[in-house]
Amino acid sequence: MSISEQVPVAGLKDPKGPAAGKARFVTIVALLMIFSTPFARAEEDFDAFFKAFKEKRDGIGSLQASFEQKTLLPQEEITTKGTLYYSKPRRILFSTEDPERATLVDGRRGYEYDSEIKQMTIFLIEDHPRANIFFLGFDDDAEALKSAYELTLFETGDNRGRHGLNIKPRPGSDEEAYFIEANLYLRDEDYLPYRIHIVNDKESQLYIDVTKIAPQPYQDLNSARFFVPQGVKVVENDRVVETIGSGGRHIPEESTGTLIEEKELPAADLSGGK
Repeated sequence: MSISEQVPVAGLKDPKGPAAGKARFVTIVALLMIFSTPFARAEEDFDAFFKAFKEKRDGIGSLQASFEQKTLLPQEEITTKGTLYYSKPRRILFSTEDPERATLVDGRRGYEYDSEIKQMTIFLIEDHPRANIFFLGFDDDAEALKSAYELTLFETGDNRGRHGLNIKPRPGSDEEAYFIEANLYLRDEDYLPYRIHIVNDKESQLYIDVTKIAPQPYQDLNSARFFVPQGVKVVENDRVVETIGSGGRHIPEESTGTLIEEKELPAADLSGGK
């Protein structure tokens, strides 16, 4: 089972066919990149822009926002609404109520909960060959982003934010199989996204509008958790490892009000090296 099959976009109703897997994978990648990844207009002014980006983002420890996602397929249009939470150092949660689903990535560990089938799947980011994509921004690895994608800045013409970033997989890269291009529309004050447009293939694209963005200067790991009720099956490595017991459980289980120090993970971790 691949990560693209395991991890649906929060609230994305599962359409049949290859487009579903592409949409799930690309949306998570795009959101993780835009909430934490610097970009550059061109090589000559990359350093200057990265410095400005860092200055804008240094004061953000966590955020909460609402999103509405529209998935356009040949025979239908699917609209889903939800809430996302992000907290330093490395946690992001997407949750929806109709359908009730949650997808959380915490460091190199991920969780996907689907209330309809009463199942939570646990996965490791390292298991996926494109593991470095998920946390380019969290590791502040701008060079990795530039090496993996072709980046172009554009003017949006929108008063919510004039900066736009077009991302295309480099010819011949593995990412070509997952999406054609992604366009990110960013607020001027902090480069947080207010719109995302992803073209998966000729028959599938999606728009995500992000509103009510509320950044905070402190970490908020408690908000970036979700609750799993009693009786839910927990699946890891393609097998049921336990059933949630009486009283249910918050995921991740820890609950702490103290700050966690941000640390870079060694590059070897991305490939499972020591």
